[in-house]
Amino acid sequence: MTKKYKGIWFYGNSGTGKSVASKYVYKLVKNSILLDGDQIRKYISFDLGYSLNDRKIQIKRVFGIAKLVIKSKSFPIVSTVYMNTNIQNKVKKQNVLLVNILRDFDKIKEREKIYNNKMKHVIGKDIKIPKLKNKFYISNNKTLKEFYKKISKVIL
Repeated sequence: MTKKYKGIWFYGNSGTGKSVASKYVYKLVKNSILLDGDQIRKYISFDLGYSLNDRKIQIKRVFGIAKLVIKSKSFPIVSTVYMNTNIQNKVKKQNVLLVNILRDFDKIKEREKIYNNKMKHVIGKDIKIPKLKNKFYISNNKTLKEFYKKISKVIL
């Protein structure tokens, strides 16, 4: 079966379900590799903080790793909290599906500690993701079952 895309990139606030979505796609797509932005930060980008500038550098690095995965004929499954227009355009040129996962922010704030402490440089709190024109969103009204059905059709 030929894949419609060479990879998939999920982005959105902490607690929206990017990891759940990534793990589902990982089970679905053979020869796929998970590229979790938090893990890349831990093992590669440990020199970066969480400022907006550092986040821009981080997603450039994540994109570079995704591109290497594609060149090795594997399917990258990327998840990051931040995204910007520059990387969005590069992702599209690589034929990677960009997916913004949106959830009710008030509900996320209730369960995610990161939004309730005094930390600075938090996406969704004091750093906003630029408004991007995506053709694929997963929003509050989509159940996981609906998402799985839709994503299966789109990436395979």
